[in-house]
Amino acid sequence: MGLERTIMERVKTQLQNINGSGSYTYDVSGSDQVVIGQTFASHRVPGVYLFTNGTTTKQEAGRTVLTRYDREMKVQIESWVPSTSATAGTALLDALDMQDDIFRAIESDRSLGGNVRDVELEGSTYEGAEMDRPGLAMVVCILTIRYTETAGA
Repeated sequence: MGLERTIMERVKTQLQNINGSGSYTYDVSGSDQVVIGQTFASHRVPGVYLFTNGTTTKQEAGRTVLTRYDREMKVQIESWVPSTSATAGTALLDALDMQDDIFRAIESDRSLGGNVRDVELEGSTYEGAEMDRPGLAMVVCILTIRYTETAGA
């Protein structure tokens, strides 16, 4: 099994820790609420959708040794949540709450189970009406994952 698969599965596991308690606003801990490679489904709100968004090999002079490659993998994390009010701007605030949940869940284990060196996140929020889904809010996060792979193994 490839390391990239292991990393994606670990990202999914981390996001399933969002359980609506403690510092989390939403609960996506159910077995069908965090999915890989599937598109929006109305029965999965709140829900989280994971997609690979490219993997590259990088070599940094003075850092990358000949027997290894530094890699960078990007994962797109999309999430839809219900909007708590029809008041203008509320959907964006609801999406920001989910964005915070996503950041907290991923950043609680920045090595993703010891598989990577570090992670970085960036996020954008949208009102569902902008995407022809009134009553919902959307967040899109790009997770950048940096790790090392043994050359030729």
